[in-house]
Amino acid sequence: MLAEESRFDLIVVGGGINGAAIAREAALLGNDVLLLERDDFAAGTSATSTRLIHGGLRYLEHAEISLVYESLAERERLLKTAPHLVEPLEIFLPLTHSSRRGPLMIRAGMVLYDILSLRKSLPTHRMLNRDELLRALPGLDAEEIVGGASYFDAQVRFAERLVLENVLDAEAGGATLAPHTAVSGLLIEGGSVRGVEWRTESARGRALAPVVVNAAGPWVDAVLATGQERLAGEPRLIGGTKGSHLIADGFTGAPSHAVYAEAVSDGRPFFVIPWNGLYLIGTTDERYAEDPSDARMTAAEFAYLVAETRNLFPAATDLEDRVCYTCSGIRPLPPTEGVSEGAITRRHLIKRHARADGLYSIVGGKL
Repeated sequence: MLAEESRFDLIVVGGGINGAAIAREAALLGNDVLLLERDDFAAGTSATSTRLIHGGLRYLEHAEISLVYESLAERERLLKTAPHLVEPLEIFLPLTHSSRRGPLMIRAGMVLYDILSLRKSLPTHRMLNRDELLRALPGLDAEEIVGGASYFDAQVRFAERLVLENVLDAEAGGATLAPHTAVSGLLIEGGSVRGVEWRTESARGRALAPVVVNAAGPWVDAVLATGQERLAGEPRLIGGTKGSHLIADGFTGAPSHAVYAEAVSDGRPFFVIPWNGLYLIGTTDERYAEDPSDARMTAAEFAYLVAETRNLFPAATDLEDRVCYTCSGIRPLPPTEGVSEGAITRRHLIKRHARADGLYSIVGGKL
């Protein structure tokens, strides 16, 4: 338990993958670190993701070459350093008569994806004809399929464990862990951050440090709002979008491999992934301006994912009855106007607050 007033070299706010990894790196470098989390570790976006460690194949369409390269390099590191958590995942990409992207475009994207991960340990892509794809995925709509491709990314079956192992490594390096501890105020004096005020259900106090990293994910702006008038007028940093998933038991025609498809209704990419004996189906991508804690799947999102899965697998008439639960999370993306949700950059940004020296906020980030 935290003392009523304590001192550290660094305070990290937020116990998702960003905060946990930052705390780990800082602690292993010899810093005295405090990691604060309002709820439980990995309780937010990290636990409601599609649970992929991927380079972002679709980011190539938006010319995010450096982001894809960086993500593929990180994927390779995790495959080597955490093979008990991060496993190779073959993903099949079907092409239909109505696909917006033809075989040549898909092949070009796959070749570039392979080039950007030249030193990878995973197999390169394969282009498949109609019969080869249907042998791998017999539940697909055979009349619509013209061919497809397969490629490898990686899956973290339990993203919560990835976060927790970073947290435990941080603790082993000397970090102090404070779950279920909310930041009630940023301490800013003379143009510099001095620490934070914190509270739990039974106590409150102050933690002092010359550097505070705000890694609260979609709650970044909420943490900054506790800085009161000293940070008033700063533009908001988060313009998040909601991603929702169905988690279903085996349904009629369900695939034995992961599938990355293009939605018939709007061209949006979505996945049907075998996961933990179930199927992870998603995700949606809708702008969201409410409290991230209140994010829930809407009836429209549910109907959308069911309909698009049935477009892929026509025999899945029982899918609605096979849904075990749903989950929704908020991507901590920067505010962006005039572009589609899918075109908002997924690269992480580090904001240095000029009016509070020593205060940094993290926007974005990937598992």
